[in-house]
Amino acid sequence: MQIGTKGANVKKLQQQLAAAGFNPGPADALFGALTRRAVAQLQRSCGLKPDGSAGPQTLAALELLLPHRPRPGHRLSPHFTETEFACRCCGLVRANPRLVHLLEQLREQLGNKPVVVSSAYRCAAHNRAVGGARQSQHLLGNAADIAVTGVAPREVAAAAEKISFAGVGRYAGFTHVDVRLGGKARWVG
Repeated sequence: MQIGTKGANVKKLQQQLAAAGFNPGPADALFGALTRRAVAQLQRSCGLKPDGSAGPQTLAALELLLPHRPRPGHRLSPHFTETEFACRCCGLVRANPRLVHLLEQLREQLGNKPVVVSSAYRCAAHNRAVGGARQSQHLLGNAADIAVTGVAPREVAAAAEKISFAGVGRYAGFTHVDVRLGGKARWVG
């Protein structure tokens, strides 16, 4: 789908973009400038070429960013399953493909040691329950709290910064990483 495309598929795309947090304007079934801009923002967020056209790769990324039940055993990458990114409260999952890709790179950079995801997507209720930030990247499927056996959180954080995670937070027992848009964030909790 691209500029000028019309119909039910465009309306569905617009509704899904809005649900994933990208503003395509009204769901009017016309792929116009606002829809194109929302698609390009989605593509940038997911590490795809931001051409503004909604092809198969873009639609697959959008599907992963919409809350859904994880498919048992479904792999997002060679070392991560959808279930690892599910909310510990409601069981739904949202997972930004760029987050998963960078976690694979981080695993490789740390000598292929397993990266354990302790928290990824959080529904609003779970985010409140754990004291998460109101605008937490976990709410969008853009963040993961991780640990790597035998590697200190400060070392994990340093490696994460080298491979372009936008957000990196270091805590006593884990490291927070995220793929937020709009600049870098670094902190020690």
